[in-house]
Amino acid sequence: MLKSNLKEILDDRRITIREFSRMADFRFESCRQMYHGTMTRFPGELIENACKVLNVTPNDLFVFVEEDKTDGVGGK
Repeated sequence: MLKSNLKEILDDRRITIREFSRMADFRFESCRQMYHGTMTRFPGELIENACKVLNVTPNDLFVFVEEDKTDGVGGK
């Protein structure tokens, strides 16, 4: 699964979520969800705007994290 690095990027640059929302011209709630890692689907426009205003690539913005495949059933 993809994990957003937005929190780390914004914290390093001392940019608030509200400031980022204005910079990226995107809804605050969507930016907040991306920042806190609760967003399950990432809007392409938000990714594009984030990359432009933060001068990063999608590879900087996200990291791939393997999900735990164990489901607790049958000892797996």
